[in-house]
Amino acid sequence: MSLSPRRRKRDPLNMLILAVVIGMAVTLFYQVQVYYGADRIPFARQAPADRAFGG
Repeated sequence: MSLSPRRRKRDPLNMLILAVVIGMAVTLFYQVQVYYGADRIPFARQAPADRAFGG
């Protein structure tokens, strides 16, 4: 009889689910920070003048 108790092996499916949940939480947190953050990054400061384009 063994003196040390047997350790349960980790289920690969549970580990995959945990990794997916953590990844989705990090992605969601990033999206919230980007779109609803206090310091928004402007995409364009001023539209180009009409004459700047050929025609």
